[in-house]
Amino acid sequence: MKKHLLFGLIGGILLFVWQFLSNAALDFHSDFHKYTDKQDTITSFIESLNLEEGSYMMPMYPPNMERAEIEKYMNNKMGKPWIIMQYHKNWNMGMAMPMLRGLITDIIVVLMLFYIFTQIKDITTTKAIVVSTFIGLIGFMSISYLNFIWYQTPDIMACLLDGIAPWVLLGWVGKKFV
Repeated sequence: MKKHLLFGLIGGILLFVWQFLSNAALDFHSDFHKYTDKQDTITSFIESLNLEEGSYMMPMYPPNMERAEIEKYMNNKMGKPWIIMQYHKNWNMGMAMPMLRGLITDIIVVLMLFYIFTQIKDITTTKAIVVSTFIGLIGFMSISYLNFIWYQTPDIMACLLDGIAPWVLLGWVGKKFV
């Protein structure tokens, strides 16, 4: 049990550090949050619309539209610009709680990974790295890549790196605790 908790803590911290490097220090995801010198104008205009907080995809047809009308509407929008927007009314960059929640989540994820390792007979370092990397790739392919297919998210290569690099390291480190 001590090994489980120790690996959970060490692995959780490793995953947390990777996420910090990827999203902040090395900023691999910079394509996802580009700067525009028009941000104040855009933000002021959107704020003036008094939208509810949420995610918006434009163009999007009204929810009560009939199937034939939807098809006509979408065909009319083909080849024109489109937007995906997340709107929040209040900027809050409090870091303590998101970081704590992120670290706790990372520890739980690594504890689940360790459980999987303990279920593999005759686990070797290679098996641990392969299993761990497959788990990272499953997460990447079923979330980030599927979002990329539909919404063309610009940071797909950074997401792929996030789905491989820390998971190889977790597999290597995890074998030392099994």
